[in-house]
Amino acid sequence: MVMQEDDFAEAADCPPDIAFVRLERKLRVRLNNQANLSVYELIEYMEHTKAVADALGLTFLAPFTIPHPSSSDVPDEFRIFKREVDRFAIRSQIANARAGDPQTVVLSPDEKKHVRAYIEKVKEIIEVSSLAQDKKENLLDKLNAFLKELDRDRTGLQKFNDIFLSLARTGGAATKEMEPAWKWVKLAAEVLGVRQEAQETRQLPSPTKSDGQARRQLPSPAKKKGDEDAPAP
Repeated sequence: MVMQEDDFAEAADCPPDIAFVRLERKLRVRLNNQANLSVYELIEYMEHTKAVADALGLTFLAPFTIPHPSSSDVPDEFRIFKREVDRFAIRSQIANARAGDPQTVVLSPDEKKHVRAYIEKVKEIIEVSSLAQDKKENLLDKLNAFLKELDRDRTGLQKFNDIFLSLARTGGAATKEMEPAWKWVKLAAEVLGVRQEAQETRQLPSPTKSDGQARRQLPSPAKKKGDEDAPAP
């Protein structure tokens, strides 16, 4: 029932409580797939689940003491332990569903259109740049990954943060060459930042898919020569 390295990818880019729910679910599936469960397997599940909670800074399982395999209380302790885990999972999922993931934003169709156009401009700049091929491909992969996020109902911000970090690592002679790209990235960041702030303060409602009107005037990417200079927001 040992967790694999790939399992931990599901714990990335989400709050600790949701990370716990996802990782515990994997442990539970493996436990349920075991035939003729022994007390050792029940204890192993409890030990690993408790370790996941501890690693994520969650204390709700701290009062539990893992029973010794020779104890006749193992089945009862397991049921109590599992019930507490299930309660925590339900509370966490409901709370996050109501609040929304703080690392995602809901964009209107108009906002998505503009952000996509800004990112396409960055791609154009990178494609004709003198960056080394491996760096160029790495940046383009990051940009394409974020463009896929724009197709979701909620757009994850981590993929956008990856673009920032990758651009910052270009360095050297490419720094000046990447300056026009930064202007478009910052315009995209402004759209995402405004929407994230609105969600956090709850001063503005999240847009719906049918939201055909722009909530504010967004700058359009320039189409003429010299369009590397982004319009003022």
